[in-house]
Amino acid sequence: MTSLNRPVRRRTRRSYAVLYASQPRAIVVSLEPGDIITFREAGRRQTWSVAIDRIFHRAVREAAPDLRRECKRAVKTPTPNP
Repeated sequence: MTSLNRPVRRRTRRSYAVLYASQPRAIVVSLEPGDIITFREAGRRQTWSVAIDRIFHRAVREAAPDLRRECKRAVKTPTPNP
């Protein structure tokens, strides 16, 4: 695995109407040293930065209900015995 020593920026494929509903724009995501993720709209200067552990924690919390539901379904559905 490569260490993050300098910023890596990527632009999204789709445009999103995040700030202004009438003007959808691509979002530029930057992974920066110090474990920071920065977002900005393409063509704009204002940025929003978040620590990577907070985003990871949020992703896990959002995925947890789906995983719980799948586990409950697996327990309720009996497997056929051959």
